[in-house]
Amino acid sequence: MAIPVIVNPAANSTKATAQIERIRTLQPAPELHMTGGVGGAAVEAARLAREGYKLVVAAGGDGTVNEVVNALAIHNRGLADPAQHVALGILPVGTMNVFSYELGLPGRNLEAGWELINRGKVSEIDLWEANGQYFIQLAGVGLDAEIVQQTPWEMKKRFGPLSYVMTAARVLTQEAPQLAVEIPGRPPLYGSVVLIGNGKHYGGPVPVFRDANNTDGLLDVLIFHRRGALEVLQFLQGLAFTGYKEADDLDYLQLPAFRVTCQEGQAPFELDGELGEFTPVEFKAAPFRMKVVAG
Repeated sequence: MAIPVIVNPAANSTKATAQIERIRTLQPAPELHMTGGVGGAAVEAARLAREGYKLVVAAGGDGTVNEVVNALAIHNRGLADPAQHVALGILPVGTMNVFSYELGLPGRNLEAGWELINRGKVSEIDLWEANGQYFIQLAGVGLDAEIVQQTPWEMKKRFGPLSYVMTAARVLTQEAPQLAVEIPGRPPLYGSVVLIGNGKHYGGPVPVFRDANNTDGLLDVLIFHRRGALEVLQFLQGLAFTGYKEADDLDYLQLPAFRVTCQEGQAPFELDGELGEFTPVEFKAAPFRMKVVAG
């Protein structure tokens, strides 16, 4: 069988035609499957899994990857033998490609990435659930979910990753939610922002979760007690230059499961950069790992 590649043209429409042509010229030739819009990658991945493909490649950004991850996870959980699980491959050609950074994939060098996929070296990494939805790299409650929620597609198409920075500047002026992180067997922790990592990277190539390991059965959790512009700037400066440390306004934990609630009303959450639903949200490990082709 030729290796199926799910392509999301809308993931970066200004360069979509050139990207599709580059993918078409890869050797050995892939089997291209084009999506028709939001949710299309999940539909294609589910169909390919049912038809017996053992590897499905997502060509796009983290949103496309997340759709394929969810479709494959739903398929795989119905299989009694984990050896029969369908594996995930990635060609990172989207606006944001955080998971590809985590895997050490060769960026936008599609030829090198395709060579890795054809070698077929498969690793197994932790897979996580949030209110029944799956994610593989990161999640967040509060600030980053609000940024995703308030950044329109037209803005992302025009400005790329910069669009999130522009939205963040506006969101930071808005009233922050009061969140509670409920951990089994201990008192809750409170904050305004909760960032969650299965791997070290969050939002780009800079490792945010310094102790993260996507095979240790733990999620790394950062809880910001305040989310003002000054606190965010101090965190980013520490991240870039000196390394941040736990302090009165920041908690860093590693947890196998927890729940996040909002003290008043609801707060949005995001999974792998895609908007989920609203709090309360329960994070826990999936009952199986995801097979992923990596270097």
